[in-house]
Amino acid sequence: MVGSKMIVFGGDSGNHLLDDTKILSLDKLTWDSVASKVRVSPGGRCAQFRPCKGHCLVPWDKTVILVGGKTEPSSDRISVWTFNTETEIWSHMEAKGDIPVVRSGHTVTRAGPVLILFGGEDTKGKKLHDLHMFDLKSLTWLPLNYK
Repeated sequence: MVGSKMIVFGGDSGNHLLDDTKILSLDKLTWDSVASKVRVSPGGRCAQFRPCKGHCLVPWDKTVILVGGKTEPSSDRISVWTFNTETEIWSHMEAKGDIPVVRSGHTVTRAGPVLILFGGEDTKGKKLHDLHMFDLKSLTWLPLNYK
């Protein structure tokens, strides 16, 4: 939820993964489909925006942050994207640090400018029990150790 908008992205049709963005206006109680527009990074590169499922969407200011998910084809490391609800443009966040392996079915919680990621399942079906932090200001991943 961002303001009075609920953002939904991707999923599984039963035949293939989806890459569509839908917005529910709670003011009007209407759904809108949004074309998946992707902003080119400052370096001029355009990251590939893939259909996915099992990801997390987390609200932050006027954006939602998409973390992880199962994609086809799969990548090695988790990716982070933002969707600006005003411009309706997706942007890839070029992360650094100890980037976690790609996963689906995980949980992500935001605490101020930090995301906390826990668990999920890797591309081979292995259950993960690791904990990571992503700093939204520095775009840096750090593993968190716990016992």
